[in-house]
Amino acid sequence: MSGLAKFFVVINLVLALFFLGVSATLFKTQKNWKEVAQDAEQKYSESLDVAEAMKSQLDGTILQKQANIDSLEREKEQLGTQVNTLQNENGDLRKDKASLGTKISDLESRIAQKDTHLQDKDSNIARLEEEISKLNDEAQDAANAKKVAESLRNRALLDKEQLSQENEALNKELTALRSDFDDQKLLISRIVDSGVRLPDIGVATAPPIDGMVVGVEEGVVVLSVGKDDGVEVGYEFTIYDGNTFIGKVQVTKVLDDMAGCTILFEESGRKISDGNKASTRLTS
Repeated sequence: MSGLAKFFVVINLVLALFFLGVSATLFKTQKNWKEVAQDAEQKYSESLDVAEAMKSQLDGTILQKQANIDSLEREKEQLGTQVNTLQNENGDLRKDKASLGTKISDLESRIAQKDTHLQDKDSNIARLEEEISKLNDEAQDAANAKKVAESLRNRALLDKEQLSQENEALNKELTALRSDFDDQKLLISRIVDSGVRLPDIGVATAPPIDGMVVGVEEGVVVLSVGKDDGVEVGYEFTIYDGNTFIGKVQVTKVLDDMAGCTILFEESGRKISDGNKASTRLTS
């Protein structure tokens, strides 16, 4: 039996007792039974209305409580879900903690390695500073050497200028001698054509040496023959392009396998160049 039913049973018993009490009182006082009954019925009706109102109020309260219970049940389920979620998260956090512990150990190991590397770097820095000091000393020596080289270069430029002036003077002299040489060359050609050997007429010549022009630069001709071939300073070589006469040079410096010469003269419109033949002998 529900609490509400028990409540109505109690109310009915109270009303019945009340009705019996009133009836007994009226009976003793010999009042009008009809009026008493009507009055009792009125009071019973009022009591019943009060009971109905209380019942309605209790029904509303019960419904509200039931709604509250349902809401609490839902909250309980939500809290249960949240508890499960938190438990899962707690498990994940424990795993993360273990993973972080491993990572921290790895980081500590790497930090120790970095410390070792830093120590090595400090040692390398000290070594590099020593090398830099040596390089600075070498740079200073190089700077001093550069100054000496610049001084020598300036001196060489002055010597070159002087040599250029001397070369210009020699060119003027060679130009003056060119016409005389042409006459002498014509005379020598006629002598050779006549079959007379030059040594027979008392002309001093260098031994027969044949070579080739291997370089020409700023009035200096380099020949492919040297001391090993019997070349000496002062020897004169005639330069040919095939059988065509190009010019004449004189040896000024001799090495073992090559000789440097100055140009005595060149045929008008012709230039001594690499590949030309060079010989101490005259050829027709």
